[in-house]
Amino acid sequence: MSEPPPTTSPIQLGTEGRYEGRRFTVVGRIVYGYERGGWSEWHLVFYDGSSGWLSDAMLEYSVSFLVEDAGPIPYEAQITRGLRLRLFGDTYEVTDTTPARYLGTEGELPWEYHDRGDMTFADLKSAGGRVVTLDQSEDPPLVFAGEYVDFDELSLENLREDAGEVLHHEQVRTLNCPRCGSSVEVRQAGMSVNVVCASCASVLDATSPGAKVLQSFEKRAHLEPLIPLGSKGRLKGAEYECLGYQLRTMHWPGERYSWNEYLLYNPEHGFRYLTEEDGHWNDAVTVKSPPDEGSRYTAGHRKVEFRGETYKHFEGARTTTDYVLGEWPWEVRVGDEVHTDDYVHPPRSLSREVSDDETVWSVAEYMDGSSIWQAFRLEGKPPRPRGVYSNQPSPYGPAAKRLGATAALVLPLFIVLWIVRSATASTPVLAEAHQYAPPQDSAVVVIGPFQAEGRTSNLAVEARTDVSNNWIYFDYALVNTETGTLRETGREVSYYFGREGGESWREGSQRGTVVIPRVPSGEYMLRVAPEGPTPTQYTIRVVRDRPSHLLWGLTLVILLLPPAFALLRHASFHSRRWAESDYASDD
Repeated sequence: MSEPPPTTSPIQLGTEGRYEGRRFTVVGRIVYGYERGGWSEWHLVFYDGSSGWLSDAMLEYSVSFLVEDAGPIPYEAQITRGLRLRLFGDTYEVTDTTPARYLGTEGELPWEYHDRGDMTFADLKSAGGRVVTLDQSEDPPLVFAGEYVDFDELSLENLREDAGEVLHHEQVRTLNCPRCGSSVEVRQAGMSVNVVCASCASVLDATSPGAKVLQSFEKRAHLEPLIPLGSKGRLKGAEYECLGYQLRTMHWPGERYSWNEYLLYNPEHGFRYLTEEDGHWNDAVTVKSPPDEGSRYTAGHRKVEFRGETYKHFEGARTTTDYVLGEWPWEVRVGDEVHTDDYVHPPRSLSREVSDDETVWSVAEYMDGSSIWQAFRLEGKPPRPRGVYSNQPSPYGPAAKRLGATAALVLPLFIVLWIVRSATASTPVLAEAHQYAPPQDSAVVVIGPFQAEGRTSNLAVEARTDVSNNWIYFDYALVNTETGTLRETGREVSYYFGREGGESWREGSQRGTVVIPRVPSGEYMLRVAPEGPTPTQYTIRVVRDRPSHLLWGLTLVILLLPPAFALLRHASFHSRRWAESDYASDD
């Protein structure tokens, strides 16, 4: 039995915990390595005598159990990334296939491991957070089924003494770069696989005694990260250390976009990433359960469902790693290439990175640069954001939502008041029929006296005529019999119709109304002096307190202006966002 390599995991033999209400003790460990890192499988013995496994892969944890009769499983050659299988009543997708090598064991195991060498593992994940691992060292493969868990959910006790809330430095060691001779500090020895020489940018093997050079460059531009390596800051209630930095680029025909990516580490909460592009920042973590891609082959925008939210496909392209600094718990190279697809649901986004043997999903949330500067106590100010970012929340969204909600409450009330006002106003005062026959000097009519009651309001005078293909003009004079106050106004009524080119036409109306505003209550007389070329029968109607629909309409427009303006600004922001997407011509 070979000795396992050292670990920075807080778990050790004798650690105790609880899973689904059952107590367990860690009694053994198997260590596996693969091309870009390694992981531990901790053997758990429960108090009821059953056993299970706690997978510890770069501080991502899952609990699983051996399934004795899992049913038919495809052959190893048929297990490829993206394959979907129906297992245990759920749909699983193969997210990665990992050729691994056995590195060693410690403690008690349920079977012998001394004769094991190279093997292949396949990880399958469901949208509900379940995970299945196929260990293809045997035929048929061993099937382990379980779920991802958070570190705190296991209520672990008897952890390693150096595991705690504060980042520890017992694992720091110094290497000499074989290429330039500079000292290279490895802050997380035992966990880090690669480390980059800050002097010559050579990528070194942090696990080998002589720090083997894995990649070197004759000439290399030096980039200075905005967050210095080794900086510590508090995010999401925990202290993280900045371990690594990389510059990554998405490529399209004739164009490319680059962004900065920072690797953060906390010994209990694992890894997270801060990304920055054009002054826009995101806080990202990998997700253990892939989103539901059921609609990914539909026309138009591809969509995925994740944690109750719908994300729309934004862009997809070939992505390369162009520059690397710091240390990494997996192998990183300049020139690494994946295909990336981004989906957005502001302020969050989902990214899928697909390599030859692995699919990795991550979820990111947009952050203000000043909060990062404050968290890491950085000097100066963060770079000013340029343009609109894919998952940047609209600054006009809250105002549009607030004003829209207010309008939804106020406008129906306003319309009801308008209707009620129209139905209850317009008190008829009088109506008299007359006939006009030229000459006009004998056609003057005096109507009244009549009472205008109530508060000061308008008085509407309407003339209803039988004018046909002609006109008539009415000159009005309203006289207050008590004060002698005179108010004059007038209105023409004209109505024409005919047929031209086989089509009928009409113009004007046989009715005409004039509104005299702000008429106080009192006794009045109305003088009517018509003038026109032909005899006309007409009726004069006087109405008190007629509602002004123009005024109500203008008020409605004024009420609609703020929400409409906010909505237009929000829509413009949304349009600018999608102008940078693969669907620029669609939005």
